[in-house]
Amino acid sequence: MLRLFIAIILTPLLLKAPYFIPPYETHTLWWLRPELFFAYSGMVLFGIPLIFLFIRKRWLKWWQVTLGATLAAGFLVTAYFLLTNWQHFLQSGLGITIYGLLSGVISGLVFWLVAFWRNPRFAGPNNSFKPNLSAGAAKSA
Repeated sequence: MLRLFIAIILTPLLLKAPYFIPPYETHTLWWLRPELFFAYSGMVLFGIPLIFLFIRKRWLKWWQVTLGATLAAGFLVTAYFLLTNWQHFLQSGLGITIYGLLSGVISGLVFWLVAFWRNPRFAGPNNSFKPNLSAGAAKSA
């Protein structure tokens, strides 16, 4: 469970980490950057409920988590365009959509690597109960 919480905290930060190295670096407080705000709000609004649904349904393969993160990023991109004006959407809508969906793919892969890859807690179904057919049950069949 600790790896799941680390992935929730770390994935949006790792996705935006290239913006904090010298070519892009600004001299403001890094946690006030709008990219991190949108990344964490998307994680809270769409990603966390979706990942709990995926855990409940046992959809924990890499492609399922990546597809879910892309779906959550699509919801966030849609919410962004609903909250902005149409001129902004017409000018840069395709670029923002591609960037949002690609960041969803990358964040899904990073999230899966941190939270689920080789994690024994989410390794698969519990196969500890193996019924032993008795001789009487085998004869009646």
